[in-house]
Parts: sequence; C-alpha cells; structure tokens
Amino acid sequence: MTSRAPIRGVLHGVSLSPFVRKVRSVLGLKGIEYELAMVMPGAMDPAFRALSPLAKIPVWQEEGFTLPDSSAICAYLDRCVPSPAIYPESPRAFGTALFWEEYVDTRGVETTFPIFFQRIVQAAVFGNPSDEEQVRRQIEDVLPAVFDQIETLFIERDGADPRSPGIAELSVWSLFVSLAHADVEPDAAHWPGLAGFVAEMGAHPILRALVEEERASLAAHRSRAPH
Repeated sequence: MTSRAPIRGVLHGVSLSPFVRKVRSVLGLKGIEYELAMVMPGAMDPAFRALSPLAKIPVWQEEGFTLPDSSAICAYLDRCVPSPAIYPESPRAFGTALFWEEYVDTRGVETTFPIFFQRIVQAAVFGNPSDEEQVRRQIEDVLPAVFDQIETLFIERDGADPRSPGIAELSVWSLFVSLAHADVEPDAAHWPGLAGFVAEMGAHPILRALVEEERASLAAHRSRAPH
C-alpha cells in the first residue's frame, strides 16, 4: 500500500503554464495531494499579490505557509518528500540540474512563448487570428539554436535520463509540452536525441496524464472561443 505524502496544499496557477506544469509533475511523481486554483499570470488581485509579490504563477500554499516561484516550490517539495528525489546528490550533478532548470525558465521560455502566445492564447483561447509570420520567424530563426544546445549539451554531454526524471528533465519536458500544444515538435532527422527524449518523457504515465488533461482543457477553450 502506498502511504500518503506528509503534506498537501493548493497550487495557484493555470495548467498550461510551463512553470505550473513543472511543479505539477513533481507533485505527481511524489504523490502529493493538492488542489489546483485557477489564477492567470500577472493577476493583480490584492489577495493574490499578498501570496505572490511579483504577481507570477505558480504559488504553493499550505496551512500557515505560502511559497511563490516554481524553482523554490520544487526544491521545497523535494525536502518535504525526499523520494523519489528530483535533485541529484552529487554536487556537480546537482549544479548541472540547477543550470538546466534555469536555462529552461529563461532562455527556453523566452524563445518559445511567442509561438505559444500566438497559437494558443490568441487563437485557441481568445479566438483571434495568430500572427503566423511571427511564429515562422521564431521557428526558423530562433528555435534551432535552442534545440541544438539542448541536443548537444543537455542530452549528449550531460546525459539526460528520461527513465528517471529529475528537475532538469522535467523542466525541459514541460517546455516541449507547450510547444507541442502549439503544433511544434523537434524534427527527429535533425535532433534525434531531443525527439527521442521528448517521446520517452511523454510516455511516462504520470506525465502523460497531465498532458491529456491539458489537451482536454485546450479543446474546451477552442470550442468556446469566438469565431
């Protein structure tokens, strides 16, 4: 019998955010019970600003304790529920994992968000035409360099392991889920290691369930969006 995790709480955010998705994947892997409270990025409601001084998502909340920022939340959860560990014990491996989490949170998100915004936020959620010229420029001129770095440095050099995902693997996977929602995937002919990594991570039952939930949510948004 699987024992319950010693904590439970509320995760404030939206499931389609790569930062929220990262935290949800950690919660799922560790078997931590939680409620997802819908809060949009940049929410200015005073009650939410009291939880998140930067008005960013996600925010983790337990009785008597609140913690914003996905990286801080994941590190906290790993201390509360040490198994399965998502941060390596070796100092060098630990440092490398922290770097790739930061790489995704900065370089990864800033290069992929324009695509996600146009095809998902603008088109799927609000029913507005997407700026496909901007999407094309991102896909052709910006993304290849990011894909190259992840292929050669994260997967080949640092040995990313989708069979035992830690914080680095979960961060990279979350980024590519956002891209997949926007109909962008790495070409296996150009980035075979990356394409294989994404596919193997997506086959994990806990991660697959999260993605299926998001796809259902997107389908509902598309059906409601004005045409």
